Amino acid sequence: MVSCVDNKYDLDKDIDMTINVGGEHLTIPAGSSDTAYLSKIIEVEEGDILQPDATTRVYHLTKKDDIDVEPTTVKEVTISETTTNLSPTEIVNATSSSVEVPATVTTFGDFEAKSNNIDEALKELGALYAKAPVDLILTIDFQKEQSLNFTRVQANKLKIVFPDYIVFKAEEGIQGHELILDGQVLSENGSSYSRTLKVEGYKFSENAGAGKKPNGGTLTIEGVISMEGEVVTSGVSGTGILSLVPKTVLREMTANSVTGVIQPEIKAETTNIELNDLPDFLKDEETRMDITNPVILLRAENQLETPVEVDAVLTPMKGNAQIDGKEVKVGSGYGKTPVVLASGKNVIALSRTGECTIEGVTSNVKVEDINNLLETIPDDIEVDLQPVVRNEDYYTAELGRAYEMPSSYEVDVPLSFEQNLNIVYNDSVQDLNKDLNDLDKVILKKANVLLTVDNAIPLKLQLKPENVLIKDVYGNELTAVKKTIEEDKQYVTESTDGEKPVTSELVLNLTSEDTAFLSKIDRICFKLTAVPGSATGVPLKDTQWLKVTSIKLSVPGGVNVDLN
Repeated sequence: MVSCVDNKYDLDKDIDMTINVGGEHLTIPAGSSDTAYLSKIIEVEEGDILQPDATTRVYHLTKKDDIDVEPTTVKEVTISETTTNLSPTEIVNATSSSVEVPATVTTFGDFEAKSNNIDEALKELGALYAKAPVDLILTIDFQKEQSLNFTRVQANKLKIVFPDYIVFKAEEGIQGHELILDGQVLSENGSSYSRTLKVEGYKFSENAGAGKKPNGGTLTIEGVISMEGEVVTSGVSGTGILSLVPKTVLREMTANSVTGVIQPEIKAETTNIELNDLPDFLKDEETRMDITNPVILLRAENQLETPVEVDAVLTPMKGNAQIDGKEVKVGSGYGKTPVVLASGKNVIALSRTGECTIEGVTSNVKVEDINNLLETIPDDIEVDLQPVVRNEDYYTAELGRAYEMPSSYEVDVPLSFEQNLNIVYNDSVQDLNKDLNDLDKVILKKANVLLTVDNAIPLKLQLKPENVLIKDVYGNELTAVKKTIEEDKQYVTESTDGEKPVTSELVLNLTSEDTAFLSKIDRICFKLTAVPGSATGVPLKDTQWLKVTSIKLSVPGGVNVDLN
């Protein structure tokens, strides 16, 4: 065999030194990632409002604080002193001396008492009771004419009937609202009779609708005081007429207890529930929440002896402006399910499902649209509480007392989701240039990044090509690198129970006219979005995890390597 070599032959110029490696399809293993627990993905610090439950490890958004409710007071009622003059009654008309003169007595006088500046809360009065019993003074005077004289006037079954709404302190001679004088000496040698009774209050009715209703802030109490029976006058001499003149004076009464239809005004200051210290994935502008059962607890102590209803408007705010169309109204005043505070301590749960397992809840109220408050995570939720007494029945209240209503709220949002969910999670793969910069000799225009992912999180995740950024070591985006992901290769399937992992494969297609583009890549930034999946209602726990078990670089058609 004879051969020769031309020393003038230039391999660099005259022979193509490029070789193909891999044939139809070259796959290069690129490693895997550590297990990423939700506790690492969702970074929370002590004091943040998002925390895992110490027992269940379920993530909860929690926030609680006091609600300022002004004490409510119904003013005392002062009823003016009132005098009732009964018509004089002739008991002797003598033309000569007599040992005894019996006479029938029948007389009456109009009773009227008034109170002005009645508190507007007093819609109807069934009863009023004084701080201390007040005096009702009955006096019976005797007027004589001409030369008439007498030695004694004695009562004989003489009955004084007061209005039946006057409540007397029990004592001898008092039967309900009647005073019986029988055998009592009413006058001796011209003296007058006086009797002081103790009045404890007024009782108009036991049932709503039959009591006294103030008119224009004035309460007018009207009635009749009557006297009937017999008196006997002894030792009559001379001639002339003797008349019996009765009168009653009921002293001014200040009532500090009332039974009736009482609807006091209760004012609560607007409360702002601030949702600060949230993880980034909840603050992203694209995040949309569809919480299975968010709960807002209202704790309140109702010191009134009547139910207090609570109407409320809850408004999510972002950037000092309302989030349009997301206002939530609560209470019968807005045509919703009544929210009722019974007398005593209350823990009312407002929730999407109307069910709540939080310990101590006394009442559950279903608020179907409560998720509106959190669909777009607000900066704060403005809570306008409107406590109101709508009770049309009687109950008893102390007048002049400051009734307080210690109140607080507690937001409890367990992170389990329904179908209309969009959560955004940002991350990146960094420092790739250390491994890829040696590929500057590799000639290729297309490469696929294959990621095999095990997901034990109950969220279906999507990687869209527009949510991927390719950057160099200087942080500049490599805009010449085009990214595509086939529709069926964009998703990480969710765990249906939050325990057992599910394996998925993502394929990111990279193309570029720059044949050395792979060597320039240092960072792949991506935005994963949680999208509706089949695992609804499964809570997020900090023990759930995500792991990229395999990362491969796949080059369709192999690669050309320049050996120069």
